[in-house]
Amino acid sequence: MQKSTVFIVSSILVALAAAFFGGAAMAAQVTRVNESSGRVHINGGANDGYVLGTIVCFYISTRERLICGIVESASGSKAVVKVEKRWGKKILKGTEAILLYVEEDEKEMKEKEDLYNLETGAKPL
Repeated sequence: MQKSTVFIVSSILVALAAAFFGGAAMAAQVTRVNESSGRVHINGGANDGYVLGTIVCFYISTRERLICGIVESASGSKAVVKVEKRWGKKILKGTEAILLYVEEDEKEMKEKEDLYNLETGAKPL
């Protein structure tokens, strides 16, 4: 009896987590970076939710940092994200681009970054 109850409860939790986090973020890859202007070209476009004005973040491995920018232009399958010039130099081809839908996602990512910084001793931005 207890095993079946635990199984049912854990199945419900997994289903809820999948439903909640399934639409939280979409990912694309960096195809090209224009370092001098701070423009990052990605292979996700308006069809994938990368529309004008949305926030896109990139994880860079040099210091385990999160760099965010705003979609400047988008077509059906491509988009251009504007980031600060100094951070554009840190983003490499093939880096994953994460689309944030709402402000709560930004807060959640910031909390995760802060927790990671505490665990590893990395310095925050």
